[in-house]
Amino acid sequence: MKELNRIRRSSLGGSTSSLTRRSSISQKDIQQLQETLQKQQKVSAQVVLALLLFVPPATFFIFYSISMHTGLFVPTITALFFRFPFVFQCIPPVWDTVAWKFSIVHCAIQLIFYWVLPHDQALVMSSAGDQMREINSFFSCILTCLLYVLGASAGIYRGDLIYIHFNSIILIFAIFAVTIWAALIVSYHFGTGNSVTTISEFWFGIENHPKVLDIDLKSFIRTRFTFVIWPLFIISALFFHKITYGKISTSLICASSVQLLYIFQFHWNEDLYLNSLDSKRCDCGFYRLWADFVLGPIIYTSPITVLAATNRSVGLISNGLFCLAAVVSIIFTAKCDRQKYEFRKSKGDLKMGGVDAFFISAKYRTDSGDPNANLLLGSGHWGVCRHPNYTSEAVSFLAFSAFQGFPSTLSHFPALLVTLFLIARAFTDENRCLIKYGQYWAQYCAKVKYRFLPGLF
Repeated sequence: MKELNRIRRSSLGGSTSSLTRRSSISQKDIQQLQETLQKQQKVSAQVVLALLLFVPPATFFIFYSISMHTGLFVPTITALFFRFPFVFQCIPPVWDTVAWKFSIVHCAIQLIFYWVLPHDQALVMSSAGDQMREINSFFSCILTCLLYVLGASAGIYRGDLIYIHFNSIILIFAIFAVTIWAALIVSYHFGTGNSVTTISEFWFGIENHPKVLDIDLKSFIRTRFTFVIWPLFIISALFFHKITYGKISTSLICASSVQLLYIFQFHWNEDLYLNSLDSKRCDCGFYRLWADFVLGPIIYTSPITVLAATNRSVGLISNGLFCLAAVVSIIFTAKCDRQKYEFRKSKGDLKMGGVDAFFISAKYRTDSGDPNANLLLGSGHWGVCRHPNYTSEAVSFLAFSAFQGFPSTLSHFPALLVTLFLIARAFTDENRCLIKYGQYWAQYCAKVKYRFLPGLF
């Protein structure tokens, strides 16, 4: 209660005008809308089962089309339905010893780096209580990339090893995902007794941060697999392209550079990831493991895959414009997330543009029924629209994809998928906030009117 009172005082002192503004929607309308949204948020077992049956094969279909046919739809369909062994061609070779060696060594190296390399301290804020977390993914990623380049330069292995064997590596990662989830289910049953009993629990999971050997499994997979295999693939693709074509195309250099910038800023700002809704709210179920081990790496590496295989390159001016769009959006995304992080860290006691930040102290009740409040920021980047980070994130991935030109429709599908996912997540976040905060969220939306683009949408 002391914390709640302090937040209330901060709201009154820092943003008095927020409390005098009222939404035109009545409290009764808000309650009816909350009840409707709560019913809609429950995903039926049939929908979850459909996703479980559809997502894995669709993932490998997209992967096969991009890696083997640069996203060309007709050659993909012809190969899968008119040539032996037909659709089974989507399944990469599982007995690739090089891929297995790499995957096992990569896992061992990441564990060693996690334990051995120096750690920084990151503050993870939560309504249940703030905590300090040790982080070192930035140094781990940099050192892993340097070791890979040194090993390739010394002739220990081919520099294009990952690019050549990436199909099998992804299949092995899929096996990792299934194995880890099966182990978690067994541990729940025999350990905590909190068993997975429904298809929805199987898909979404029942625990936010499962730990193995005192390692946060969800965070470890995201930071040491998803966002380390990506830069390693880029480096390997550059080796492959140089060996195959004699020189590296301008578009591949540009696309690789901006993607590496995106990856390294993610690791540098690991504290922002740990404080994101994705980290704090998404449970570690099959969906999350599959996304981080399999779907994520496929989507993220798609533009580099096509550029390295086809030797395509757009014009110099186009490359410059796409680089500018990517760099600006990457920096802007980090600034947006950092601004909200610092605002919440200071409990609203933060100036933006030389004046007190505007915010609304949104009261709600926890699952246990205790009163609490969160601060809804309406100043700085967050006063322009409600999801500026999602907008700039989508621009980043669209810029990554634009370096390909237009070799095929499917080659741009990953960027479109990321964009649609961010839009869907924004609407889901807003529904959750309306259910949680009610009238306070309506007041916030009255102040910050646009979701993604100021003046438009």
